[in-house]
Amino acid sequence: MRKIFLACWVMLVSVLLLPSCLGSDDDATYYDDVAITSFTLGTMTRTVTITKSTGVDTTYNVSYSGSTYKICIDQMGYRIFNSDSLLMGTDLKHVVCTLTTRNSAVVAVKSLTSDSLLTYSSTDSIDFSQPRTFRIISTDGDHYRDYTVTLSVRQREAGMLIWSAADATQMPESADMVADSIDMQQLDDDASLVPQLSLAGVAWMGTNDMRYDLWAGLRTETDKAMTIWRKLSDADHAGRWVYMTQAEDNPFYLPAMEQVALVYYSGRLLALGSKGVIYQSTDQGITWKQNSDISMPEGFGGAPLKAIVSNGYLWLKDGQGQVWRGYLTK
Repeated sequence: MRKIFLACWVMLVSVLLLPSCLGSDDDATYYDDVAITSFTLGTMTRTVTITKSTGVDTTYNVSYSGSTYKICIDQMGYRIFNSDSLLMGTDLKHVVCTLTTRNSAVVAVKSLTSDSLLTYSSTDSIDFSQPRTFRIISTDGDHYRDYTVTLSVRQREAGMLIWSAADATQMPESADMVADSIDMQQLDDDASLVPQLSLAGVAWMGTNDMRYDLWAGLRTETDKAMTIWRKLSDADHAGRWVYMTQAEDNPFYLPAMEQVALVYYSGRLLALGSKGVIYQSTDQGITWKQNSDISMPEGFGGAPLKAIVSNGYLWLKDGQGQVWRGYLTK
């Protein structure tokens, strides 16, 4: 039925142009130059699965705007594709898209099961679970161009820490940046608050060329939380060390750990503990939380551990000499 409707549609376009042709040869314009000039996705639906505290998985659907995803049109290879993968779990079988063509060309979609051409509508959903062919037909009915449209979906959620085993000789010797030592002459608080046990430091560059230096450690073996000091400096100011209150005033403090390695990776602080836990901070060390998507590699052998960031990867070595290379999905 849709194939018949398409044929009628093309005939209707020709009939509408016919009166102008009868009146004067100069009034009618037929175009053989056809192309898709824009392609936009509509509202997308994705399936999300969460695990409740009871251990039971719950699945539900959520919607998001597909128009925020850039669609690339390759006019040389006649390909259309999304440069950034759609969110994991996105339903590709029911996608609504809007496109425009050059010279008001007619648009059809090739069937998934035959060579039949189906009418395109900006309100009807299309199955993009596999590449689809869009045919653009000129107003004179004699010319057309086929585009292959391919949509990709993430196979993993963004923000997951993925580990792969590595050879010990591959691990770099040092991190991209090394934290400055705490200068006891440049403290904004009581020097007695400076930790002495289980020390770990990290440095990173923030926005506007601001440098951050941070140290965490224990003052006593019975501390509940790691004590944290941080310094901010730039080209014009050396900065001073500031004590960051943890347990008493901050419910999301960094718990005390016998050994911890600090790294700044992909826009967040990570504290890797020798007991196999990881805490992350996305506010430059103020609050710390665990995230089920960011965890130690399977088979982690405990202390003593070493973790560094180098050349875009997170490197980890445990007390048994095992080495892993990790990266965060985007």
